[in-house]
Amino acid sequence: MTVSDEPKHSPCRTKRTAQAKNRSHELNVRRSLSFVVTCLAATLLFAASASAEPRSTTIPGADAAIARAESLLGTDEFGIYGCEALVAYAFGVPQEQYGWDGAAETMYQTLLEQGRIHKDMNPPRGALVFSRGFVGAHIDIARGDGTYVSGGVQGLSPGYGDGSNIQILSSPSVGDDNYTYRGWSLGFPESESQ
Repeated sequence: MTVSDEPKHSPCRTKRTAQAKNRSHELNVRRSLSFVVTCLAATLLFAASASAEPRSTTIPGADAAIARAESLLGTDEFGIYGCEALVAYAFGVPQEQYGWDGAAETMYQTLLEQGRIHKDMNPPRGALVFSRGFVGAHIDIARGDGTYVSGGVQGLSPGYGDGSNIQILSSPSVGDDNYTYRGWSLGFPESESQ
């Protein structure tokens, strides 16, 4: 057999090359499917945790409510567990609507059921911000700059800050590791009649 009569590829080599190409094609298909499935799963995961309420940066009455709350800075108005009372006072909402004791928890649970709790850490000006710690639920008003107007501070952390119950805080939890951030809402729960 002369050099020109020899087959360029042996049958075994051709078969192995074809098998390698098929495996390569299968890997590409698997990778593509894996990527698509991962993207779909991520979309479903984030869509399920997204709020049904569209994000708005303007809360009606926010500036007036914050000004009203800030007018009490440095005081002991509403006592050591007066976070709910401060928020109700600031927004002109009767506190008895949500209960005198545990109103922050009642509001949080109702807003959660209504799909109105946002979990990100950037509440807009006037948002109601919820946390929970060893003494129970807590609520603040976001100032929109990363700080919060808070009532009942001494009930959360005796001796904190200037020693008053109404203060500006740099976090919605008095910086206490025992508190868990729970999210924020653009407003109070919708009443059952709505």
